[in-house]
Amino acid sequence: MKFRNEIILAVAALFTAGIIGCSSSSDTGNNNSNSTDTADTGGNTTTTSKITIGAMTKGSVVLNGVKFDDTAAVITADDVNKTAAFLADGMTVKVKGTVNADGLTGIAENIEVVDEARGVIASIGTDTLTINGQTVLVDGGTVLAPPSVTSIASLTTDDNIEVHGVRDDAGVIHATRVEKLAVAGGSGVRGAVSGKNGTTFNIGGFTITFGAGTTMVPSGVAFANGDIVDARLNGNMATQITVERLDHPEFEPAEGQELSFEGILSGFSATGTFKVGTQQVSLGTSARIEGGVLADLVDGVKVEAEGHTITGDVLNAEKITIKDNIRIEANAATSGSANVLGKTVTITSKTRLDNLASGASITAGDGLRVRGFVNRDGSTITATRVTKISNPVDADKMIIQGPVKNINATAHTLTIMGITVSAGSAIARPNDDNGTDTLTMPLDSFFSSLTEDRTIVKAKGSFASGSLAASEIELE
Repeated sequence: MKFRNEIILAVAALFTAGIIGCSSSSDTGNNNSNSTDTADTGGNTTTTSKITIGAMTKGSVVLNGVKFDDTAAVITADDVNKTAAFLADGMTVKVKGTVNADGLTGIAENIEVVDEARGVIASIGTDTLTINGQTVLVDGGTVLAPPSVTSIASLTTDDNIEVHGVRDDAGVIHATRVEKLAVAGGSGVRGAVSGKNGTTFNIGGFTITFGAGTTMVPSGVAFANGDIVDARLNGNMATQITVERLDHPEFEPAEGQELSFEGILSGFSATGTFKVGTQQVSLGTSARIEGGVLADLVDGVKVEAEGHTITGDVLNAEKITIKDNIRIEANAATSGSANVLGKTVTITSKTRLDNLASGASITAGDGLRVRGFVNRDGSTITATRVTKISNPVDADKMIIQGPVKNINATAHTLTIMGITVSAGSAIARPNDDNGTDTLTMPLDSFFSSLTEDRTIVKAKGSFASGSLAASEIELE
């Protein structure tokens, strides 16, 4: 359960292809100083060295929009060599490798599997559980490892489990994978140290004791508040503490190397430093926002931060990709739920509610702004944030946003979340990070720029019978 100075995603394994908006996750045009040309029968192929961290999808390893070939990779978990067969959906992995010029494929050199917590379940709620003092959210983006885990209800206290996931700004682990261990696999927790005082410190509010009998990795190393550590436990006593920033140097970034961290925003500031998971980040002067606009970057939103430079442990982000890329602005279909436009929207115990006491306080016809992600079932939505707006949404100003499918450039139609968008009469707009909505582009050019399951589009218009007649469409 080792993490080495990385950021983790949610989300979730739900983001099966690491959807990243209208361009790839690898900006090879910005890395010329760190590129390598290799000859093949087709000419020269530019590859870029990259370290990337997040929740993977199997095949070989799909992570943050890149499909890495793991055939020759050195794969480890808990410092034990593994085969590619060990890898599974929703596992948090750190990958070092090269990315091809297409930004979509690459070759993994090293893969490390890391988990956020492991041990015995202490308590179980409707959609949360606790393990080693950590609160774990199980939602529509969580991979429930078959056959022993089919729902949170299939778990019981005293079950021994392993959890992969990403923490929000309140310290809650949003699980990307929950797996029941057939035999006791040890107990442990990973996270940022706080409240260190003599022989105790906290991770996620859980107090851990250490002393002369605790093995330090590397040997004799000291650690401080803010350090990310992996603590192996016997009760609340640490038997081993690994300080991530000093372990596994093969994953330490080199100058000019492309870096990609996935996590949940906390302490966001457009002009100062903030965190993506545990990684400190600042926005560069020309940083691009994909999957939304600057105003969408608020605490609690899941993102991927990319860049090439870390100064004083702070990543200078060249691109921020919003992973909670589903957005709907419409009127509540029924009282007591956030269901809109024929879509089932789940409010979890950790969904952030604005101008609402609870989901039960929603009244049919209320104007709602929903931010979230498509669940693993491919059709329903988990809301990460629901805002009740001051007035109902006008019938011709309903908004849907998400990755596109079923693109028909001739008919000028596409689908978002299963909703057909007819855009033949729409104003088409390019990506506009400032959200001014003043730029336009030819409709044919708009459709020619779309890539199924990758490009994020926002559409505004009138909704009826499962379709949206768009008056505006915009690349996000």
